[in-house]
Amino acid sequence: MLGPDGIAVRRFGFESRPAQVEMAETLLQRFLEGGVAAIEAPTGVGKTLAYLVAALLSGQRVVVSTHTKTLQDQLIDKELPRLEAIADELGLGLSRATPDFVPPPPGAHGVLAYALMKGRANYLCLDRFERKAGQQSFDFDGGDPWAALRQWSEHTERGDRAELTVLRDDDPRWGEVDARSETCTGMRCRHYEACFVVRMRQEAQRARLIVVNHHLLMSDIALKAQAEMAGPGRGGFEVIPEADVLLVDEAHGLESVAAEYFGGSVSRRMLERLGKDVTQFLAEGPDGSARLTLLLTQVLLRVDGVFEALPRREGRTRIGLEDSAFALARERSTSAVEGLGQLAEGLESLPTSDSTVVGLARRCRETADAIKFVLESEDADYVYWSERSGWAATLGASPIEVSNLLRQFLYPRFGAVGLCSATLSSGPEGLDYFLSAAGAPADTERKALASPFDYSRQAALFTPLSAPEPDDPKATSALVEHSLELLDFVEGGALLLFTSLRAMRSAHQAIRHRSRRSCLVQGSASKRDLLRRFVDEAPAILCATASFWEGVDVPGSALELVVIDRLPFDSPADPLVAARAERIRRTGRQPFPELHLPRAILRLKQGFGRLVRGPEDRGIVALMDGRVQSRSYGRAFLDALPATPRFREVSELKTWWTH
Repeated sequence: MLGPDGIAVRRFGFESRPAQVEMAETLLQRFLEGGVAAIEAPTGVGKTLAYLVAALLSGQRVVVSTHTKTLQDQLIDKELPRLEAIADELGLGLSRATPDFVPPPPGAHGVLAYALMKGRANYLCLDRFERKAGQQSFDFDGGDPWAALRQWSEHTERGDRAELTVLRDDDPRWGEVDARSETCTGMRCRHYEACFVVRMRQEAQRARLIVVNHHLLMSDIALKAQAEMAGPGRGGFEVIPEADVLLVDEAHGLESVAAEYFGGSVSRRMLERLGKDVTQFLAEGPDGSARLTLLLTQVLLRVDGVFEALPRREGRTRIGLEDSAFALARERSTSAVEGLGQLAEGLESLPTSDSTVVGLARRCRETADAIKFVLESEDADYVYWSERSGWAATLGASPIEVSNLLRQFLYPRFGAVGLCSATLSSGPEGLDYFLSAAGAPADTERKALASPFDYSRQAALFTPLSAPEPDDPKATSALVEHSLELLDFVEGGALLLFTSLRAMRSAHQAIRHRSRRSCLVQGSASKRDLLRRFVDEAPAILCATASFWEGVDVPGSALELVVIDRLPFDSPADPLVAARAERIRRTGRQPFPELHLPRAILRLKQGFGRLVRGPEDRGIVALMDGRVQSRSYGRAFLDALPATPRFREVSELKTWWTH
């Protein structure tokens, strides 16, 4: 299938890569024999096709989990159709599942199927859309998004938000018609048989290979863990069908997503949605609505008072029992929690057969429980925090460590687990940090594959002698000057990666006035739109942070320069980072080498990996943090990166580039 004379070479013109074959063989053996394998597969190995081939040949039901919905769509639209063609040449039937697909019995020949699962909010709710359409007048000639949405709703087969290109990723209209669980009435809904979420689940139940994302996977694992801890007779609900094998792609992101789902949060935006949904329900006029409408207004004001009392600090703020800054929020929370309970009881007492009331009452109690849990801050295994950004405010709780939770609730659910990513190794200790953070068993098979790229020819690392340290007031202006100097002779596109929004915006403002190139900045459009424009308007400049450090795949001359503003250490003030550091110190160990350094190395490797995406790509990575030269730990970062020519003077770098 993957060898020098294999189907992939003959059918698609792919280059046979020994590392890809090795990866597929390792995973297939693990899938058949059981256990856990962790594989670092650098860009260019072809890890996606490797694990899909192993999944197909295993004969098992396999769940593939990716870090992003974008990669899910790529698997369904691009990679799995290729696997279909390969399977066809081997006489194995493979196709995408449909709700009426009949899978062959175990051991029998027949067509195998694959399916896609996303969170409910990615699908159109026919009931909510019908209600909204009844309130909305459509202007088909004026480019009205509502009209376009209705046209799409009439022909879509799966109701997947990814099909709907007319709306921006952050368009609030979608939130009014999506299929999120808070508003779902289940089998009582008049559109149940046609429901896109029901269809998705039916397809997954019939499929041999199920493609999910880490958020859906962790939601499923957390729900099952809660049911298990609640005792016998409290389980039975599942998001993802039971499977034999789990393959986690982009596994470096597993720990952070798990922390979200084994923790919890409540936000002003969630409160706003609850208020709107209760208001809409009461507007339909069941007896007692007027009394509850008044109570709802009072309760919303009480809960909003809790959020209003939170500290107005940038980023997340840790909550402690002795923290006087949260005294007012705690004081107000008593009345807010009591009011939410009264509202839930009032809703349940209404003389109505509408099942919507059950979900609304449950949400009131869940909101009350979340506020109480966070502000009481009693569980020592959790860190409690608040976050403010303008009007938005959030209260949250995160487990300090998820490794034990994953060890207890994730790995035992599958006969075999494969963990793979381009970045799992964080230095001389190899995969140790990642495996420990992910709770992987001690006998996990480890493998770090070699890159197929010739980095000595394809890439150079520039660490300028004059680069200041990040706390220098001139750090951002120095980055701008160096970037413009490099852009004088690098003709391709440039991606400038930052660790803070403030530095990103400052640099963007300076560069856009001094460069003739199109200069884009994160936040001005959706990620998908920005990347499309970055390619279409090449050579362009894109200033970005956060998610752009990974998941950006721009091959060719559209990206020839990656500039990184500083070594990407986590903020020590982040509540979760601080709590983890404290736990390490209490055992007499040092958090810098065990926590801060390996996390920053993995992040830097992700940023570096944006540059070379194919065997013909060539470019420069510029690291503008003076600490890589002045601090002893700088060597650890340099040693973790691919072996490339390294320069400290622009003149020498220019000579290498032009020759």
